[in-house]
Amino acid sequence: MTADNDLDVRRREAASWFATLNQKRVAASDITAFSQWRRTPANAEAYARIETMWEAAGSLKGDADIAALTAGARARADASRKLQGRLAKGLIPIGAVAAVAAVVVGVTMWSARPLSYETGLGERRIVVLADGSKVTLDTESRITVRLTGRRRAVELASGQAFFDVEGDPARPFVVRAGATDVTALGTRFDVRRAGGGAQVTLVEGKVDVVDRGQATPRWSLAPGQQIVTASPRPAVRSVDAASETSWTVGRLIFAGDTVEAAVAEVNRYTASKVVLDAPAIADIAVSGAFNTGDVEGFVSALTELYPVVAERTPSGQIVIRDAPAKNASVR
Repeated sequence: MTADNDLDVRRREAASWFATLNQKRVAASDITAFSQWRRTPANAEAYARIETMWEAAGSLKGDADIAALTAGARARADASRKLQGRLAKGLIPIGAVAAVAAVVVGVTMWSARPLSYETGLGERRIVVLADGSKVTLDTESRITVRLTGRRRAVELASGQAFFDVEGDPARPFVVRAGATDVTALGTRFDVRRAGGGAQVTLVEGKVDVVDRGQATPRWSLAPGQQIVTASPRPAVRSVDAASETSWTVGRLIFAGDTVEAAVAEVNRYTASKVVLDAPAIADIAVSGAFNTGDVEGFVSALTELYPVVAERTPSGQIVIRDAPAKNASVR
């Protein structure tokens, strides 16, 4: 196969993937196959060109004729994808080229437009992105994702998320959380909104953290390190990454956290809030592991370890108070 023929095949394969991924529902097997196909640099470049053409033609999306062509292209997307095995041999029907043109100028590609994902109270959700990266959303979290041929961008609007990023040197993966940007190529890390910035914990690989609100705004993390950019004086520190990210498997691990901090963390996962009205134990360090949402187990541990009692209010809250002092015995 000549270089020109090879380039033509790659372009048509890219366009076929473009059409396939534009469907309202994309099969997990298609996402996996696309990720493998795109790992070849020449394929990635061909796909980026298709995206660039789409972006340049965005002003035509409202045209009635283009809309009609788009509808036809979507109907032919599955058939076009099935022909990929023949694409490698150069057996491309003219109709596939027409479908490609229609898609490029008329379709709002699902990975090129922002997509949002969120979780409710106590919910955990795994999202597989078009590039093969996986995002695990914690309770009451929301992200907006935009993938293009040049950049992979995720905005963490609220909550916490764990990112398992597919390597792609040509397209940095950037997570924005408030004033904080976390950039990675292929790595695993956790980001939690904190004030106007974020708490970033690295599990594997390397990330660069930039905060636009700090005088010294840039840090590089190694595995097992964490930075809280919302702190008055942010500093990289070593942490137990497994404990910090245990929420991804439905566990909360406390190791030297104050009772007050532990109560706040437990409350993130339940509608039955724990109210700590026991100043004497608020700053005591606590260690232990609990299932997310296991309020009863957490409260039971507190009442067994410390001189406090638990009372449930009519509204469903659980109030932790100092236990009444025992009367001295009278002789």
